Amino acid sequence: MTNCKSFSANAIKIFEKIQPYFPPDPWSNPQWIQEGRVKDNEWYDLRKSDDRSRLIEAERSALGHMAQIKAVAHREKHGSLRGFAKKRFSRAIQHQVELLLLLEDLDFQIESLDFVESV
Repeated sequence: MTNCKSFSANAIKIFEKIQPYFPPDPWSNPQWIQEGRVKDNEWYDLRKSDDRSRLIEAERSALGHMAQIKAVAHREKHGSLRGFAKKRFSRAIQHQVELLLLLEDLDFQIESLDFVESV
């Protein structure tokens, strides 16, 4: 559970890849701030371990809910989940998975590689 005051060079590269997932809101207010903060219903400071963990868990939960909704719709249409595994994922699910992987990469970078690289 590592916090940092600022991102390392490698963490910055990962964090910048996260920017497209947090575009400005309809009033042009930023939802991504260079120093390490993003807004997803609330502000998360990704330099803080607890905030990274909460956002990662929120993304995992969102993915689970999306999969459940698709499974329920498939079961209602087909009477069972037979064939559900062969369904393609929607762009929304792909988007959530991409963001989740980037958040996990950033967390790993901060938690382990930043320490190793500074030695």
